[in-house]
Amino acid sequence: MAMLEELPASVEAALKAQRNGHGTDPLTLAVKADINTSGVIGERWVTMDADAIRVYSPNGASAAHLDLTIPVKEITGAKTESLVGGGALTVSKGSDVIELARYTTPLGGRMAGVARVMEAVAKGRDLPEAELEEVEKLCPKCSRALPKDSDVCRHCFDKRATFTRLLGYARGYKWQAIVVTVLMIGGTALQLLPGIIVKNLTDDVLVPKNEIATSVRIDRLVYWVVMMIGATVLGLALGIWRSRLTAYLSLTMTRQIRTETYTTLQKLGLSYYDKRQSGALLNRVTSDVNELNNFLVDGLQMLVVNGLMLIGTLVIVFTQSWKLALLVMIPIPLVIIGTSKIWKFLWGRLEKLWNLRSSMTASIAVALNGTRVVKAFAQEDREMARFNSKVGALYNANLDLENWWATLLPILGFLMTSGGFIVWYVGGKQVIAGEITFGMLNMFFFYLGQLYGPLQGMTRIADWLGRVLTSAERVFEVMDTQPDVADGTDSVAMPNMKGELLFENVSFGYDKARRVLENVDLHVMPGEMIGLVGHSGAGKSTIINLISRFYDPSEGRILIDGVEMKKVKLQDLRSQMGIVLQEPFLFPGTIAENIAYGKADATREQIMRAAKAANAHDFILRFPDGYDSLVGERGARLSGGERQRISIARAILHDPKVLILDEATASVDTETEKQIQEAIQRLIAGRTTFAIAHRLSTLRNADRLVVIEKGRVAEMGTHAELMEKDNGIFRKLVEMQHEVNKLKSENLVLED
Repeated sequence: MAMLEELPASVEAALKAQRNGHGTDPLTLAVKADINTSGVIGERWVTMDADAIRVYSPNGASAAHLDLTIPVKEITGAKTESLVGGGALTVSKGSDVIELARYTTPLGGRMAGVARVMEAVAKGRDLPEAELEEVEKLCPKCSRALPKDSDVCRHCFDKRATFTRLLGYARGYKWQAIVVTVLMIGGTALQLLPGIIVKNLTDDVLVPKNEIATSVRIDRLVYWVVMMIGATVLGLALGIWRSRLTAYLSLTMTRQIRTETYTTLQKLGLSYYDKRQSGALLNRVTSDVNELNNFLVDGLQMLVVNGLMLIGTLVIVFTQSWKLALLVMIPIPLVIIGTSKIWKFLWGRLEKLWNLRSSMTASIAVALNGTRVVKAFAQEDREMARFNSKVGALYNANLDLENWWATLLPILGFLMTSGGFIVWYVGGKQVIAGEITFGMLNMFFFYLGQLYGPLQGMTRIADWLGRVLTSAERVFEVMDTQPDVADGTDSVAMPNMKGELLFENVSFGYDKARRVLENVDLHVMPGEMIGLVGHSGAGKSTIINLISRFYDPSEGRILIDGVEMKKVKLQDLRSQMGIVLQEPFLFPGTIAENIAYGKADATREQIMRAAKAANAHDFILRFPDGYDSLVGERGARLSGGERQRISIARAILHDPKVLILDEATASVDTETEKQIQEAIQRLIAGRTTFAIAHRLSTLRNADRLVVIEKGRVAEMGTHAELMEKDNGIFRKLVEMQHEVNKLKSENLVLED
């Protein structure tokens, strides 16, 4: 449990001098507040170790000034207090409240976490790692709070680089992109053509300067109308062609992005998922990628077409009458400034909306995964209330955002259309004075719509583009994450493992602040069965995780068949390991598909042979569809014992060299346990096996038992050898279990 920022040299020097002779306990806290003792923006550092809390002010000298020292043993509590524009971090010392530091609003979440850590340390308890992880999420550049499900800071990420990277997915489709560009230019030119036609139609036909025969005027009318129809139809055809080709390009790019994101998620280690909600990750692959898809299909071509339309319109109006064109341009700076201000104003609301949407998705995923528990405890109303709360918050945020858009966009629209009033007045006077023709005035009104329409669309695109780039950066964040467990350049193939494992001084912690395993040494020979025993939380499952290479040791190394596990190709390693969990996971599909999950090319005969070895064949045949029966979501149509035997059959068919049994019989009845034990005995034959068992008696047949106590190997030996130790840990565990079983038996007798 630690929250550590890198100390400046002056603070580090002062801390070293102050702690001289006071022990070398590691720091628990080292955090920076951003308001100094004068009450203005500046640094102030708070540190904490097992001895004391110290507050420093950097003063530019070789050592910072020590402002405050409070012994940890005298602290009775810690909290934050809200102030105008920020807050204060305080601790309680008896009846006194002492202010440690002040901070601005962006640091509020972090300082609340600091207060929780201080109070936890002072009271000698652990702070949940998930809570600590949540409060530590700050942008390393600007120290602003990051979203709960992302490390992307909306203030700091490079939007231009993100946009360039997004467009980079079109590189493989260069010629299609060129055709789309040509179609956009051609379509824009055809959209601009009617303005010139309107001018000629007005001046040559409707209001001609000279007397022209009626028949000639009608001929010209037909000519210009046909020209307008032709331009419109051709523009429509080019638009359809462009939209279809754009849809192909955009959807192809989106498919590639979605596939790469999911592929990356499959490659990432468990440590990545330990710190993130599955619903939030689901949101990256679905909602965020959908946002990219919508923009690539519609927004991008709207952005380009509107840009071309603006440029083309300005060129035409300035060549026709630069004076009138300048008057038309008067509202544009107001529109640009207004758009910028509106965007900055609404950005925080957009971010809140995205976070609420992600939170709601995560809530749905959690509730659906835990639906059996919800129903078992009759908590449907509670879950509905919780979901309604999130939906309500999302609704309010959405409504607030749309209300602002509904208010600000019409105002922006009025500013843009105000150019029309100028054209009516100034242009009308010029027509009356004979300076311009009525046709030119009509043309200006046509291009006024062509100018302000795209400009108004561009303001909405600015909102859209901001959302898209944030979604893109969140997706790229996943794609750029490097697996912490992966093959190296020096990885070696090991297609035929024997199953010898050697732990050499292995230490491991899921975070840097707390070790779960400490200096573990263990040598396991091929085909040997090892029983892992110990209290809950001792580190048994962590050893299993390291053997499976879900994580790598923090210190020391693990060797398999004399080769360091880190240097063995993951595919070779994992393909020769099998695991049977306490709560086996079955995929939606048939029983046969689940048994053959680790060996997709297995024949029906091989599947049935594995099921018989797992004592599963008989109950499978009792289903109407036999091996083709659907198991339901997570195997809901099967009992716990049936799911377990399917899991064992899957492991048997997989034929691993190293087998892991994690509480494989913990949650089944005695009769089912007997059948599972028989299946396990067939499964472990000739394999290196690691077994964790709730019932210690089931480990009697293990070659050795390894007792884990507080992350260390405390005892090792056979069942009989460990039972001979008078004050041994294993013997105490067995005696304790006997007492519990005895009490259960007596209670059953009394109930009868």
